Amino acid sequence: MTEKYPTWLTGHVKEWAEKRLSTVILCSTTGNELLEVWYYGDLLAVKGEPQSYIVDSAEAPGLVAARDPETGEEFVIFDGGRHGYDNLFCDEHTLDELEHRFLKRYEIPASKLVLELGYSIDYEDEKEDFAPDEADTVELISGERMPWEQVKRDGIDYIALYYVDEKGKQVQILDAELA
Repeated sequence: MTEKYPTWLTGHVKEWAEKRLSTVILCSTTGNELLEVWYYGDLLAVKGEPQSYIVDSAEAPGLVAARDPETGEEFVIFDGGRHGYDNLFCDEHTLDELEHRFLKRYEIPASKLVLELGYSIDYEDEKEDFAPDEADTVELISGERMPWEQVKRDGIDYIALYYVDEKGKQVQILDAELA
């Protein structure tokens, strides 16, 4: 089975497994798994949950990044205005909404980060609906074109982010439906 995760995470996946969902452990390009979480958006407290969830703000879609505290390297884990099925084919955002999202640190120590990715859209079954051209690229809502194989990887319909706490327990901090 081919490893299946979005192209924007290339170089940042330490481990991949097909569990209930595609599941990856994130790392910096140097392989460091202990990463800080930085985000743009609001924090939503959910009754009975130990940690607040990162959600979109009223002004703009959420943005979640990881930073390697050793090297300072930063990479995007999830952009609520650019990533996933709805952002590829349904939702439009202005450049102004997407450009001015300043990150703040999520208040946890550098931790191992686990990402779950939903791929329940059967792209091959619906390929003709996407009308790929002779170069096998598909037009996105933005008017840009994306290779079909990349659409199948980047067109996720669900994402969840967890950090592993000091007891080794996974704590969820992001939960987003994307289709």
